[in-house]
Amino acid sequence: MDAIPNPKRGLEVIIDPNRCIANAKCTTVSPGVFVLDDETGIAVLADEQATVEQIFAAARACPTQAIIIEQFGRRMFPQILTPMFGEPE
Repeated sequence: MDAIPNPKRGLEVIIDPNRCIANAKCTTVSPGVFVLDDETGIAVLADEQATVEQIFAAARACPTQAIIIEQFGRRMFPQILTPMFGEPE
């Protein structure tokens, strides 16, 4: 019988402090997983044992997309979109 792979393997959660506006949607959607820091007001990952589903739910709820999820160095959420208009850089 094969072992079930760990879906959190290589997963890294990054909170962009420049984007976080302390809206607390992440704490509402995933209670106990994310909390707002008392001093800075920026969201922090409080539960290292959180499921992938809880982390993604909180990231999707963030209105400013301040929660960035990477796996093995590749961004999983939010998706980086190329500009639709203007000159290519």
